[in-house]
Amino acid sequence: MSTLHRLASALIVACALTACGTDDPAPAPTAPPTKASVVGTAPQDSPEKLFAEFVTRLSKVDGPGTCSLFTEGGVVAFEDEWQETPCDLVVTKAAGRIKDLAAFAGKTTPKSVIKDSDTVVELSGCDVGGMKALKSDKGWLIDAYRGPSSVSGC
Repeated sequence: MSTLHRLASALIVACALTACGTDDPAPAPTAPPTKASVVGTAPQDSPEKLFAEFVTRLSKVDGPGTCSLFTEGGVVAFEDEWQETPCDLVVTKAAGRIKDLAAFAGKTTPKSVIKDSDTVVELSGCDVGGMKALKSDKGWLIDAYRGPSSVSGC
């Protein structure tokens, strides 16, 4: 056996004994949520009530109240859409773009409701935006959000 072959064999054995890398296992893939896994503090009884509560709290510029209607992923989507953090400041920014808060407060009925499944419903409304509501064991929460410009036909 040549020196090169012995060196290669020794290297292979050394790698096998030391695992040639880190002890960190590869992260396990996660399935997309079908139910809200992180429950906000104010889940609602139905997607429509969730939409109405979002409009009501946003029209009052209630940062903590509005943010409590979201899952953790929903908060991230809301912050990303408005390019602001934390969520309380997003509420202030979003409400600041509403021309007439009193008129906005009356937009509690969604323009569109699409039931994807028993645990996922998409809702949208003019001047409100679009949201995906997920059902948790305690009620419905916003898990995704798109700004008012994402709603067509308004």
